[in-house]
Amino acid sequence: MNPEYTGAGNMRAATVNLTIAGRKVRLQFNAPTGPTAPVDLLPLFQSLADTFIGIAVENAQAEGGAISCRKGCGACCRQLVPISEIEVEAIRRLVGTLPEPRRQEVIDRFTRARERLSEAGLLEVLRAPEQVTREEVRSLGDEYFRQGIPCPFLDGESCSIHADRPLVCREYLVTSPAANCAQPTAETVQCVAMPVKMSRAIRHLDDGNPDASATWIPMILALEWPQTDRNGATAPPGTVSIAKLFEQLTGKEVPEPDV
Repeated sequence: MNPEYTGAGNMRAATVNLTIAGRKVRLQFNAPTGPTAPVDLLPLFQSLADTFIGIAVENAQAEGGAISCRKGCGACCRQLVPISEIEVEAIRRLVGTLPEPRRQEVIDRFTRARERLSEAGLLEVLRAPEQVTREEVRSLGDEYFRQGIPCPFLDGESCSIHADRPLVCREYLVTSPAANCAQPTAETVQCVAMPVKMSRAIRHLDDGNPDASATWIPMILALEWPQTDRNGATAPPGTVSIAKLFEQLTGKEVPEPDV
C-alpha cells in the first residue's frame, strides 16, 4: 500500500488503496504538503475513521447484527475515554470557541469531574496513565464507570459535540440491547469489531513526532493536561504524517512522498 499523490502547490490529491476486512477500499483525499501540526489533520483522520467504521457496521449487519446506539442513550458517556495528545489539543480549541455562558458551564463540568475523581482516589492514577499496565486498564475503567461521572459534553443523554467527538467514541458501537450498557460486562455487551482503529494509530503522531509513545490520556483531564509547545512551522509536512499514519494502520512501511 503506497499513497499516490498528484498535483502541486500547498495541497496534493492523494489516493490510497487498502484491503480492510477482506474488502478493497479506495480512499481519496487532499493532503497538505507544507508543515502541518497533527491537530490540523484531525478532520481528515475523523473522516477516514468514519469510513473504516462504516465498513465495520456493514460487516456486523451482514452477520445479523443491528446497531443499538441511539441519540438519548448516553450510558457509554460515563466511561473512561482514552485519547491522544492531538485530541487533547482539539478539545481545548473546541472549548475555547464555545460562547459564554456555555464555555464556563463546560469548564465547570470538567472541574467537578476532577473533584469526584479525587474523592474516589482515582485522580492521581489517571494523571499518570503511562504507569497503568494493560492488565490494570480494565479494572481502572470499571472503577471509573462506577463513579457515574457524565462526560462534560453530555446534554440530555446525547453528545453535544457529536461531529467532533473523540475517535474512540466513534469506534464504540454495540449490537446488544442498549439497556445492557447501563451495567456493561463482556457477556452482556457486544461491541462491533473494528478492523482498524484510528484512535490508536494517531497516538504515534503526537507532537508531530511519528515515533512518539502511544500513551493514552484520559479525556476528562484534557483541560488540565500539560500543554506541549507546538509550532506548526516546525511540524513535518502533512503528507509525511499521513504516510506514517498509514504505517500504523497497516503495519507496513510506507515510503515518504517526494513533495
